[in-house]
Amino acid sequence: MPTLPKSKTASTLLAGLFLASALNLPVTGMADENLAGKYYEDALVAARKPDIDAAIIELRNALQQNPKYVAAHILLGELFLQKKSLSEAEVHLNLANQLGADRSLTVKALAQLYLYQLKYNPLLKEIQPSQFNRQLQPDLHVFRGHAYLQLNQISEALNEYDMAAQIDPGRVDAVIGRANALLRRNDLAGATQAVDKAMAMQPGNAGNWYVNGTIKHVQADLENAVKDYDKAIELMPDYQDARIARAGVLMDLHQDQRATEDLAYLREHYPFDPKAAYLHAVLLARNGQKEASIKELEAAADIIVAVKPEYLTQHSQTLMLSGLVNYSLQRFDLAAEYLRQYVKNYPGQPGPYKLLASILLNKNEPETVIDLLRPVVASHPNDHRLLFLLGTAYMNVGKHDQANDLLEKASAGEGGSESIHAEVGLNRLSMGQETLAIQELETAIQKNPGNTQAGIPLVAIYIRNGEGQKALRVAQGLHDKMSKNLTLLNLLGTAQAATQNLKQARRSFEKAVELDPAFITAHINLSKLDVAEKKIDPAKQRLLKLNQQFPDNIAVLIELSTVDQAAGNNDSANQWLDKARILDPKSMPVLLAQMDLKLKTGRALEALAIGEAAELIDRENPQLLQALARSYLASDNREKALSVYRRMADQARLNVKKLYTVARYQIQAGDYPDAIKTLKKALVADEKHIPSQIALTEMELYHGKPVFAISRANNLLKEYPQRGFPHRLLGDIAMQDKNFSLAAERYQTAFDLEPDTALLMKLYQSHKQTGQNEKAFGLLSQWTKKHPKDLVPIAALAEEQLQQGKLKEAQKHYEFLLSLYPNEPQFLNNLAYIYFSTGNNKALSYAEKAQQLAPEQAAGNDTLGWILVNTGKPEQGLHYLRSAHSRMSQNPEIRYHIAVALDKLGRKDEAKQELEEALKTHPSFNGLEQAKALLEKLSH
Repeated sequence: MPTLPKSKTASTLLAGLFLASALNLPVTGMADENLAGKYYEDALVAARKPDIDAAIIELRNALQQNPKYVAAHILLGELFLQKKSLSEAEVHLNLANQLGADRSLTVKALAQLYLYQLKYNPLLKEIQPSQFNRQLQPDLHVFRGHAYLQLNQISEALNEYDMAAQIDPGRVDAVIGRANALLRRNDLAGATQAVDKAMAMQPGNAGNWYVNGTIKHVQADLENAVKDYDKAIELMPDYQDARIARAGVLMDLHQDQRATEDLAYLREHYPFDPKAAYLHAVLLARNGQKEASIKELEAAADIIVAVKPEYLTQHSQTLMLSGLVNYSLQRFDLAAEYLRQYVKNYPGQPGPYKLLASILLNKNEPETVIDLLRPVVASHPNDHRLLFLLGTAYMNVGKHDQANDLLEKASAGEGGSESIHAEVGLNRLSMGQETLAIQELETAIQKNPGNTQAGIPLVAIYIRNGEGQKALRVAQGLHDKMSKNLTLLNLLGTAQAATQNLKQARRSFEKAVELDPAFITAHINLSKLDVAEKKIDPAKQRLLKLNQQFPDNIAVLIELSTVDQAAGNNDSANQWLDKARILDPKSMPVLLAQMDLKLKTGRALEALAIGEAAELIDRENPQLLQALARSYLASDNREKALSVYRRMADQARLNVKKLYTVARYQIQAGDYPDAIKTLKKALVADEKHIPSQIALTEMELYHGKPVFAISRANNLLKEYPQRGFPHRLLGDIAMQDKNFSLAAERYQTAFDLEPDTALLMKLYQSHKQTGQNEKAFGLLSQWTKKHPKDLVPIAALAEEQLQQGKLKEAQKHYEFLLSLYPNEPQFLNNLAYIYFSTGNNKALSYAEKAQQLAPEQAAGNDTLGWILVNTGKPEQGLHYLRSAHSRMSQNPEIRYHIAVALDKLGRKDEAKQELEEALKTHPSFNGLEQAKALLEKLSH
C-alpha cells in the first residue's frame, strides 16, 4: 500500500502541512511527466553501459519536460562529477537538495565535489556523518578525514579514519587515509605498518601504491617512488594525488617531458587544482618560458586587490570635521581613521577621544578603547563621559571590578543625576544588557518621571516584552509632566493600545490630531487601530484623505500599502511603495517594505535586487540584513544568506536579544554550528536569558555536544523546578538516548506543569516508542475532545487511525481537515490512500491533486505512482515512484513498488535488484510478504 508519512511533532507537522500549499508550484501536465520519466529510464540504461554522454543527453531531455525532476538532477550531478565538470555537478546536486532530495543520495557526491573544489571547511561544516544512516557513515568519515588532512589537522584526520574503520573494519581507504595522516606527522614506522595492513587487505588498491610511493619519496628513494606511483596510476589513471606526486618527483629527477605529460593531463582533467598550475608554472620558468609561467601563476593564485588607503589632511578643523561628517553618515571605519589621526596630532582635547571610543565600542574593539582612554582619563578624572566609556570597555572584556568602579564614578560625577542613569541605561541597552539597562532607566524615571531620555526607550522595551501595564505607567508619567507634548501623547496612546485599551488609545490619538491636525503619526496610528478592529475601508479612507493633504509623506504611502495588503490588494500595495520610492529612492523603510512585499508575493530576485542596492546605503541596518538574508534564501543562495547572518551576529556584539534573534535565523537556515556560537555569545551577555539557554541546550543536543546539553538542562532544572521547559529538555535528551520510558516521565511532568500542544505531541511520541499505543491513542482522543479546534492532534489522531486500519474514522477526520484546508497535500494524499483501499473512484484524482500541489513530497509521489501501477499504467507510475525514492531513499516500501513496476514492464533483473535492496536491511514494511514472493518468482 502507498507509503504513509510517519507521525510528526506539532511544529514539524503544521510546518510541513501549510508550507507545501503556500509554495503554489506550477502543475506539470501528465504527458510531460510521462516523457520525462521515459527519458530518465533511458538515461539509467545508458549510464549502466556506461555511456555517460548519452545518459547526460537523456537527462537533459527529461529536465526539459520537468525542470524539478529530482532523480534526474541527482544522476546528472553524479555523471558531471565523473566527468570532472564541477560547476555543472554543483548546480545539479544543489538543485536536487533544494528540491527536496533525500540527502543520503547526494551527500557522497557533494563531499567529493568539495574535495575537488578545495572547499575543506564547508565539507566539515555541512557534512555530519551522524545525520545519516550507519551504512553511509564510513564514507563520510573518510571524506572528512581527507578534508582534515588537507587542512593539516592530523589528529582530527586520524580520528575520522579510525571512526570509519570502527564502523566498517573492512574499509581499506580508511587504513590508507591513516597511513597518509601518519606520513604527514613524519611517523614513517606507523605509516608503513598501516600501508602494510592495507596492502594485505586489498593489494590491487591504487591508494596502497600511492602511499608506498610517498613513503619512498620521503625517504628520498625517488626512482622507486616513481615506480609505485606508476603502479597507482596504472590501476587508476585519473588518480589526481598520484599524478601530482609523480610530476613532482619527475621534476626532481629532471625528467621534464614525463612531468609535462602528467601536468598536462592534470590541467585538462583537474583544471580547478592550483597545485598542478603551480607546478606547471615552476616547470615553465625553469625552461625559460617566463610569460607562460606567469599566466599559470595567475591561474593558481587569487589576486588580492589592495584597497588604496585614504590620505589624511593635516588641517585640524578639516580633519575633525571629516570625522564628524563621516560619523553622522555612519561611515564608521572612515570616521575612525580621521579621528585616530586627529587625536594623534592634537592629543589635548577629550571630545574627539569620546567620539572615537564610541565608534570603537560599536565596532566591538574594547581592548583598543582601553588603551586609548586610560591616559586620557588620568588627565581628565572627572569627565563622566570618559569614565562611562572606559567603564563600558572594561565591562566588555569581562573586567567587571574595574568596570563597576568607573561606572559608579561616572554616575556619582553628576551627583547621581537621572541624566547619567539614563545614559548608562541606554549604553547597557545598546550592549544587550537589558535587565541592567531597565534598572538604570527606572532609576532615572524614579528621580524624574518626566525624563524622556529614559522614559521613551523604557516604554518601548516594556511593550516589546509584553509588559503593557509597566509601559502604560511610565508613559502616563511622561504625559502628566508634559501634557501638551504630542509625542508623549502619541506614546501614551501606543501604551494604551498595548494593554488592549483600544478606546482609550483612540481617544489619545484623536486628541493629538485635534491639537495638531498635521500630526501624521497619530493619523497613522488611528488607521492601525481601524485595521486591528477589521475596519479596513475606514482605515483606507483615512489614509487617502491624509495622502491628499500630504502627497509627499513617505509614512502615509507605506501605511496605504500595508492596508491594501491586509485587504489582499497586492498590486495596489506595490504601486503605493513605488510612489514612495520615487519620492525618496534611499528611504530604508520604503526599501524594506518593498522587499517584504516582493518576498510575500514570490518575487525573490526582485527583493534581492532591492536589498543589494539598499546595502550600499546602509550596510549595518539589522532589518535590512535580515531582509537580505531572506531574499538570498528565497533565491537559493544559502551561503550568502549565512554570511549575512554571521555579519548580523558580529554587529549585535553583546546584545542578548539581537544575538538570540540572529541565532533563530541561523537555526531556521540550518546553520547549526554558527547558531551555537551565537547562542554562547548571547549567554556571555546575559547568562540568565531563558530563551537562549533553551535554544543552546537544544542545539548542543542535536547538533553539538550532547554532554553539554545534559549539564545545561540539569542546571535549568535546579533553577526552575516548577517550570515545564527543563523537564521537557530532559525528556528530549532521554529521547535522543532512546530511553523512551524516562522521556515519557519527563514529558509527563512538563505537561502537568505547563500543558500545551507541543508537549502533548512529544508525550504522544514517547508513549508510542515505549509500545504504549493505547495510551498514546487515548492521550490524543482525550485532548481532541477537549480541544476540537486543535488541528495538529486531530491530524495525528487521523494518522493513528489510518495506521491501525480504522479507515472510516480516519476518513471522517481527514474530510474535516480537508474542509478547512482543501489544498493540503498530506490530507489529500492520505484520503487518496483510504479511497484506493476502499474502492472509491475518487482515489486517483485526489492522489493527482496531492502530487501536483506538493511534487516535492515523497509520500504523494509514491501514492500516485502505486495507484497508476495498479491501474494498468506502470510506465507512468514508475516515474512518480522514482521521484519518491529520490526523496526517501531508505524507504523499502517505495523500492518494492518500483520493483513491481519494473516487473510489469518486463525489466526483471532490475526488479530483482530493487527487491534485494529493499529486503537487505529492512525486516518489516508494508508489502513485505508480497516482496518476498515476487523475489522468489524472479529468482527462478
